[in-house]
Amino acid sequence: MFFLNTYQKSRKWLAAAGMAVWLTSAYVWMLDGIPGAVCVAHGQSLDITEGLPVTSRIRSADGTAISTGTMPGGSYKMECKLFGLIPVKEVTVHIVEDTEVIPCGIPFGIYIEMRGVLVVELCDLEENGIPVASPAEHILKPGDYITAVNGTTVTDKKDLQKAVAESSGNVLQLSVVRDGELFQCNLTPVCTDSGNFQIGVWVRDDLAGIGTLTYIDGKGTFGALGHGITDTDVEHLVSMLDGTVYQANILSIIRGEQGKPGELVGQIHYNAVNRLGQITKNTKNGIFGQIENLPDSLADALPMEIGFKQEIENGPAQILATIADRPELFDIQITDVDLNPKESNKGIRFQVTDAQLIRETGGIIQGLSGAPILQNGKVIGAVTHVFVNDPEMGYGIFIESMLDQEK
Repeated sequence: MFFLNTYQKSRKWLAAAGMAVWLTSAYVWMLDGIPGAVCVAHGQSLDITEGLPVTSRIRSADGTAISTGTMPGGSYKMECKLFGLIPVKEVTVHIVEDTEVIPCGIPFGIYIEMRGVLVVELCDLEENGIPVASPAEHILKPGDYITAVNGTTVTDKKDLQKAVAESSGNVLQLSVVRDGELFQCNLTPVCTDSGNFQIGVWVRDDLAGIGTLTYIDGKGTFGALGHGITDTDVEHLVSMLDGTVYQANILSIIRGEQGKPGELVGQIHYNAVNRLGQITKNTKNGIFGQIENLPDSLADALPMEIGFKQEIENGPAQILATIADRPELFDIQITDVDLNPKESNKGIRFQVTDAQLIRETGGIIQGLSGAPILQNGKVIGAVTHVFVNDPEMGYGIFIESMLDQEK
């Protein structure tokens, strides 16, 4: 009898534990299925809990339930409750006024001047034939920006090199920005076997490259790339002093293969005639700025509605990209939509299905970042990343994340 009772108790305990696990999994599933924040066009209704045993309701200040279709612009809180009783999540709802952009999909050149000079790497020196540690060791680190020496502003590598060369080995006071914070430090240059004074750092003062222009809105603001511009060596967002965008054209394609990302090889036209505008922001969700001269290839382009993340469906879609001399539509298949992505520019997962694009590029390659993603006649996002081991697979960012970042 003792063993029977123990067995029955064990079964009840296992059943209770199993039920707890199931309820926890179901709860997590519901949380993942409900976005933390959504956008909706002014005058349109919103249903973000379709298919879930959850009711959603927005209340006014006096407690009256109101509909998104009647709400003025602004941000509101939406209550989501399981079976209308148990609070599950509170969602921020943004009412959006402007819901059209011109999708671009054209290559453009980027030139960025950094705020000071960027420390890329520390390096050892040689003094009297003996290797010596960098004078900057334990003082500077990759990702730092040197903005001044002895109170004199440093704008490029030549300014820093001149200050070090003229130091005669005397202590230099550097103004340095690290993670957005300014501090002062002292470094003593070493006279190396080359006969020059050095401080043992490799630095960089500007960046250039090619990307894809995503959209232009009704105010002439552009968004591009879908991710920030980072230095490849230090993997930090570049601190920008000034940035300019130019017209560019594709010269050739390095096809992507498994384990080897491909690349669009292009020519940037660095002159006033081909200047498109100025970059004003470099953010994790893309670069943004103001268009001053509309590119020739967009002269006849028409605006298109944007589609919010709750509207995106798994299934057929297209990307607008340029791999030759004009923008073209290429077929993709959206395989997953993460309404609450851990990385904001990986909310859309897709597979390239277009035979021409696969034949020409192998899939998604460097330079296609920013290509608009279209579905059901709307702009829903932009290409951001490729799977290194499978160039036919890629990620995209929600268009609303880019539009929100530009503000």
